[in-house]
Amino acid sequence: MKTVIVDAVGEPCPVPVVKATKALRELGEPGTLEVRVDNEIAVQNLTRMAAGDHLPGRRRRESTCLW
Repeated sequence: MKTVIVDAVGEPCPVPVVKATKALRELGEPGTLEVRVDNEIAVQNLTRMAAGDHLPGRRRRESTCLW
């Protein structure tokens, strides 16, 4: 199974959703899509997108400091 990581940290909505949608299309086979975001609105929108497409989703919160 292939894993694709989309880094959308610092991106305002709807950019994370657009990047995730594009990555899902390009995945083309069963696999894992990990989307990294840093704001709650993006998390909510990505969760809705996954639910609307009947995709299993999991939310994981990590604390990261960027310098």
